[in-house]
Amino acid sequence: MAPGRCRTAIVGLVGVLVVGCGGGSDSPAKAPTTTKTAAPTVEDYLLQADEVPDLTPVASPQTDSRDPFLLQEDGTRHLKHSGFISTTFQPADGDDGAGVSSVMLFKTPAGAREWMAYETSDAGIKAQLPDSKVKRFTVAEVPGAHGWTGPDLHGNAIGQVYWTQGRCMMLIGLEVEGPRVERLAAGVRAIYERTGGTCLD
Repeated sequence: MAPGRCRTAIVGLVGVLVVGCGGGSDSPAKAPTTTKTAAPTVEDYLLQADEVPDLTPVASPQTDSRDPFLLQEDGTRHLKHSGFISTTFQPADGDDGAGVSSVMLFKTPAGAREWMAYETSDAGIKAQLPDSKVKRFTVAEVPGAHGWTGPDLHGNAIGQVYWTQGRCMMLIGLEVEGPRVERLAAGVRAIYERTGGTCLD
């Protein structure tokens, strides 16, 4: 992926609802108001601008309920058994690389954890990169977060990090020269802290 120059910031989805009640006396009464924040959507858990240093989301998030990987039979069976619902993803771009963040939604938190266990297993990685040798890493500040770096099928330097929040499996992927683990870990910590480690709870 060639780096671009787009700098489109993501704005969180916040809704305000004002409810008024009329008074019943002869004197005018001030109507009480209630302010509510809209229920979170899957898009709120995607990467926002600069949560990974020098990486900014571009284009609009897209959601798809089809098999996101065109998996072979074994992977498709795992995905269905995990209770997969949909994938929401958004590309990101920077001066020296590019990336993507995604949220895979499952019926239960156990399903999200089950799919992550498969996708980060040796078998799951080989399904995506049959000939690549990867180096694994963890993100100590976020429970269960871990990923890998290595070359893709064309020899490009890539890295991916995975973690679960509720019934969502989160992923950040990078194709960039230079340090990848530090940048991926920064993104995980930023999303986890911003969202309180939850997802559509």
